[in-house]
Amino acid sequence: MSLALVLILVSAVVHAVVNVLTKRAEDKYAMRLLIGVFSAVLVTPALFFVPLPQGVAVWLLIATAFVHAIYELLLVKSYESAAFSAVYPVARGTGPLFTALGAILLLHEHAPAIELAGIVMVCSGVIAIGVSHRGSEGAAKGLLYALGTGLTIGIYTLIDASGVRAVATPLSYVLWFFVAHGVSVLFTAPGIRGMAVVRGARRQWRLGLGTAALSIVTYGSAMLAYRFGATAQLAALRETSVLFGTALAMSFLGEHMTLRRWLAALVIVAGAIMLQMG
Repeated sequence: MSLALVLILVSAVVHAVVNVLTKRAEDKYAMRLLIGVFSAVLVTPALFFVPLPQGVAVWLLIATAFVHAIYELLLVKSYESAAFSAVYPVARGTGPLFTALGAILLLHEHAPAIELAGIVMVCSGVIAIGVSHRGSEGAAKGLLYALGTGLTIGIYTLIDASGVRAVATPLSYVLWFFVAHGVSVLFTAPGIRGMAVVRGARRQWRLGLGTAALSIVTYGSAMLAYRFGATAQLAALRETSVLFGTALAMSFLGEHMTLRRWLAALVIVAGAIMLQMG
């Protein structure tokens, strides 16, 4: 089993936990603020042991911080509008589609036909799970926000895959990403929600600290995986997090799976297997 595969599967499992915790938070935008700020604080001691990013990597860090700020807002709006098991799969399923298109057009990565088929199957399966909730309360609005979230996922994935490959020491970009992201949300969250988001953060800082630590694991692992493997395939494989997220939603959020959703889950698994056959 390759290092990139191990890293991306670890990222997928932990990512599902982070998003379920965000969904359960009393103030979801305050939780995303806490994740950003605490992540930056937690990685700060390690900054003394890695070189500073230089050249194009600096501009990529600025760009990803900006895109992540938009992502945070759209993600929270989708969670506030509809059921987790409706919007989460759509956001995560459309992200790899945008990533794959960008990887082919911008990064000049060309995947074998079987891997492209695997990407399509993973994305189709996760989107099918989300769309199966279209009749539920707030689904239409939530799915629209989820599509916007998927677009930002595709954009920041391409930026960060390029960034982690642009430095001699990959941990340099990874660690400074969390700092850039933390600074970004520290300014944008109060600017969008005012002091209410700060008060919400104070009430749930303990949960925010734990979730921030998990966030470092999930996205840090993903960025390192992009250093060692093809962007589009790994981005699609990471979306198997939907399977873990759905299981957690059933256990802790009181949501349920229908036969159609289980079939869609099987399509995801089949697509993930095909990604490893290329």
